[in-house]
Amino acid sequence: MLNKRTTWIESREGNVAVILAIAIIPILVLVGIAIDLQNTNTSRSFMQYTIDNAVIAGSREMQAGKSQAEIETYINSFVDGVVKDKSYSMSCKPPVVTFTKGTQDIDVTVKCAQKTTLTELIGYQYLDFTVTSGSTYGIGSVDVAFVFDVSGSMGTSKMNALKAAAYDAVDVLLPKNPDADLGEVRLGMAAYSTMADAGTYFEAVTNQKPKRTYTETVCTKYRKNGSCKTWGTESKTVNNTCVRERTGSEAFTDVDPGPGAWVEAADATYNSKKDSWTVQSCNPQPPLPLTDNRDDLYDYIDGLYASGYTAGHIGVAWGWYLLAPDWASIWPTDSKPLAYDEPDSAKAMIVMTDGEFNTEYTSGQGDSFAQAKKLCDNIKAEGVRIYTVAFQAPKAGQDVLNYCATSADYAFTPDSADELKDAYTKIAQSISDLRIRY
Repeated sequence: MLNKRTTWIESREGNVAVILAIAIIPILVLVGIAIDLQNTNTSRSFMQYTIDNAVIAGSREMQAGKSQAEIETYINSFVDGVVKDKSYSMSCKPPVVTFTKGTQDIDVTVKCAQKTTLTELIGYQYLDFTVTSGSTYGIGSVDVAFVFDVSGSMGTSKMNALKAAAYDAVDVLLPKNPDADLGEVRLGMAAYSTMADAGTYFEAVTNQKPKRTYTETVCTKYRKNGSCKTWGTESKTVNNTCVRERTGSEAFTDVDPGPGAWVEAADATYNSKKDSWTVQSCNPQPPLPLTDNRDDLYDYIDGLYASGYTAGHIGVAWGWYLLAPDWASIWPTDSKPLAYDEPDSAKAMIVMTDGEFNTEYTSGQGDSFAQAKKLCDNIKAEGVRIYTVAFQAPKAGQDVLNYCATSADYAFTPDSADELKDAYTKIAQSISDLRIRY
């Protein structure tokens, strides 16, 4: 006969087995739900990415002049082709494409069902989900200004990295063999170091001749005690198209050059102690107004070289001038900037530095950092998107560019040549791609 203790142990073990048998089903269901929810979220993310790209592609077809029926067919084929290429265990109904009357908006909705695994134990063979996306092609014309830091710290290796990155950005924004008409895209370029070079636009923006003569009163004969016995004049003729910052009430605006709003010309100054002249100079790379000529853009990039200090606020200003509608009288006819409120258009600046803004000329307007901030505030107020690239820049350089960027998503801080190329490529893609609305 079994004793009472043995009987109790056997009974307890039997009870545990029964409890486990009863509990195993809900445990499996809970595990199954977790797995199925994860699979569904993965499928949902994939479908969201797919239709985001589908509406962008569809909007480009709209830009190319396709009919709504053709666009709807294109989007359906796009989504179907991508989904079939993947092995997700889901089934989706054909995308529902809608066009908002009186606009150029495209909306796409897709309803899908994800096949379950263990959740089927409680009667759910599928988990349903819906994804929606929309775009408006809106940006039919884009004006973009590149602003390059070509100060001495850029050196040879950094400059070569910048050139390679800029080439790639041009190729993204102006594709050599576009699949469709992507609208009018024009790029302008400005370089800065100690100052900026206005080149052939010098007289129009300063109201001065490039070739000008400076005259100083100097002592031509001294007494034994060192005082001046005879006074005369010392003259210096220079041909200089370098420019400094604008001053006065229009210092931080984009009004066209004119009385009270001229850009300051570089000067020549006489040092009586050294009996010599100092001519303010800059890195001679005049601005390239807006153009879609790829060869002209490549040539500009090829011509960049490093020298001088970093008057970053002057570079920011000239990037703005390339985009400013009020400067249309300065630039060639084909380079006249679009109006800020031009329908279906956008403007963007890409400002780059590898250092900190450390050179300015006009007292009372703040240092280069402070002047750049005022300019950036006014540029962004006009709806211009500002992208920034702080290439191996110190904290002070990163700070000013972070301030100028439209948002944190628009600020890049590459540390290597590869990261620099990647930054410019991402910026170019961001500018050229249509924005997803939701």
